[in-house]
Amino acid sequence: MSPAVHGSTRYENMMEACSADPRDLPARFASASSMARAAVTATSERETAIRDVAAGVAAPALTGFALWLLEESRRRGLRRLRFLSRDGQILYELTRRLVPAKELDLEYVYSSRLTWSLAATEPARLSEAPWLFNSFIKSNAADVCARLGLPLPQYRQLMLDCGVSLASDARADQPAQAEALRRFLAAPEVGQAAADRIGQMRRLVLDYAVQHEVADTGTGLVDIGWTGRMVGSLIQVCEAAGMSRPTALFWGHEPRPATGWTDPERVAAWMYNTATGQIQWRVPDVPFVMETFCMGDQGIVSGYRAKADGAVVPVLLAPRNDAAEAWGLGLYRSTLYAFTAALGSGDLPSADVRPLVHQVLDAFWCHPTRAEADAWGGYPYDSDPSGTAARPLARPFTATDHARGDRAWLEGSLALSTPSARDWYLRHAPRHELAGAPEVD
Repeated sequence: MSPAVHGSTRYENMMEACSADPRDLPARFASASSMARAAVTATSERETAIRDVAAGVAAPALTGFALWLLEESRRRGLRRLRFLSRDGQILYELTRRLVPAKELDLEYVYSSRLTWSLAATEPARLSEAPWLFNSFIKSNAADVCARLGLPLPQYRQLMLDCGVSLASDARADQPAQAEALRRFLAAPEVGQAAADRIGQMRRLVLDYAVQHEVADTGTGLVDIGWTGRMVGSLIQVCEAAGMSRPTALFWGHEPRPATGWTDPERVAAWMYNTATGQIQWRVPDVPFVMETFCMGDQGIVSGYRAKADGAVVPVLLAPRNDAAEAWGLGLYRSTLYAFTAALGSGDLPSADVRPLVHQVLDAFWCHPTRAEADAWGGYPYDSDPSGTAARPLARPFTATDHARGDRAWLEGSLALSTPSARDWYLRHAPRHELAGAPEVD
């Protein structure tokens, strides 16, 4: 073991406590975390909190998944892994640092709900497509148009005629607004405009899938999770065109009872899977923290285009994720890479590190320090498919702002709040918010 840097962090102490032998995987994780902190310079309390959580929480959670991907691929006889953007970007980078040379064909591929979910949508049934309405912050009028690729000014009057409010805070979790949006989506002119875009997207998605061997029985599609809708959309489109079904490999899987997608034979999840009742290692509201840990360095994939030579390439909303870069993406990723470098890629012991990952995730996410809440609460979290709903991961409750609203990180928000504001929220909060249970439609 290398000597600790400025003492062990609470996360490294947890890893050591989970270790039964200095050479086992928890001990190797603790050592790699300490060495990563030594290798990456932090110049402020904020940077220290980003680096130490990266080394002690994110690195074990993501590296443990990467090691499981290799084991699961061998068990299932998979020949290639395709890591889905944007969550799959860091998973691809970590896995390729750990996989033995030439054991698997690894590739990062470009995907999004704006492409795959759109391609699988039936133009005559737009009002029944959950992805047009759902995200942590539900869709408003502009979001619905953006997801369909329809220019809002052109459809403004039709929306008003259907009773849709154009206010940004009028969203699809409000019954009157939801019903008005459905009337708008059922309008024949909307269906016709969407049909043209859907047909074009479907052809491009199929060509891209062939080009990158995405729809093949020897392929594993790697994503952080959760509902399976996006992967299910791809499979729907590809199977309708006569292609094969790949395997989906998720960090965690929680399909919605009414609208989620799963497959007991071709979907596997590492930490938990609500479809099979395996939920022991689920941390409350865990999708928010794991999506944060998988922040990408590029914009959302808004479409594809065919080049002159026939190759299909992605179209990005932005070439860089400037908000994440400004927050500290470079420091964060440098720490993850230092962790995997310290861990090494050969002869790592096999072990179920899910209990360890659950412990460090729970400690950070459910019991953050004030410094951690300050640093990580400022991350610009965006759950919207079209990138229109970026919010700080946490912000304090106040005397006049005491509903959870758009606060993805509940415990981080409470840590930033005054005692009186925190106590008021805890006395009045709905039980499901405090439980952090899987969402339902």
